[in-house]
Amino acid sequence: FYLISSNWAQDLVKNAEGVDEHTRRKARFYVEQIANAVSPSNFAVTNPEVLRATLASNGANLIEGLKHLQEDMQTPDGRLRIKQTDMTAFEIGRNIATTPGKVVFRNETFELIQYSPTKSETHEYPLVIFPPWINKFYILDLKPEKSYIKWCVDQGITVFVISWVNPDKELGKKTWADYMAEGPLAAMDVIEKVTGELKVHTAGYCVGGTMLATTLAYLAEKRRQRVTSATFFAAQVDFTHAGDLLVFVDEDQVSALERDMQASGVLEGSKMAMAFNMLRSNDLIWSYVVSNYLKGQPPSSFDLLHW
Repeated sequence: FYLISSNWAQDLVKNAEGVDEHTRRKARFYVEQIANAVSPSNFAVTNPEVLRATLASNGANLIEGLKHLQEDMQTPDGRLRIKQTDMTAFEIGRNIATTPGKVVFRNETFELIQYSPTKSETHEYPLVIFPPWINKFYILDLKPEKSYIKWCVDQGITVFVISWVNPDKELGKKTWADYMAEGPLAAMDVIEKVTGELKVHTAGYCVGGTMLATTLAYLAEKRRQRVTSATFFAAQVDFTHAGDLLVFVDEDQVSALERDMQASGVLEGSKMAMAFNMLRSNDLIWSYVVSNYLKGQPPSSFDLLHW
């Protein structure tokens, strides 16, 4: 019945007449969210695994699940925040973000970290990495065995990483051009003073890659040859085909975001987190509802979700 109903609802959206493509995309997305939410696996009486666990433990799993739910509801803003990882399992500098380095420059927009070399000789051109604003600098320096930064350092590359400042209302006046000038361009100037090299290798991750692309275009316009290579990780430049992200971007929603940001100066991270979770709701929401609240299991240790 669930599968028949879900398919019927999706077909209804797909075959609706007189609907523009953007509205159809939004309708399809939110119908899918509803279908994911009411899946039989999300309810104790219709999930065989939960039923077996409940019988085996005399309901202890549900008691533990309620405890987890209560903990997740005790947030400063009163919103439910589902724990996706064990937040006590990682400590910066102990088992995550352990590659040695130091801050060599800071301004009101970012700090520049230079990582300590592990080779007696290093390659001529240093590498500077532009991570996204949405979280911490160590997205590419998680556990040592999966750290891109550690791997680069071990290859004899001099590595610099921009660590963006957590913004407040004062930084709300900054424009994209300000961030480019005070971020990548300023970092290149500092790296030239530190290493003596005019040119750098560059890598951009997520929105950091979008900023890198903008910076490359600016340098090309000014005929300044400062970048010898550019690598993009999970970065978009042409947003024409942005997939389900387009659900959250239309004139009304952007106008509402702009009004909120004019008042607060920033876009709250919780709003972005919810958007990302909804893009993969079965993986990032409902699987944790089942495991944390119905099965009563504590979240596992996952360095990426800790980041």
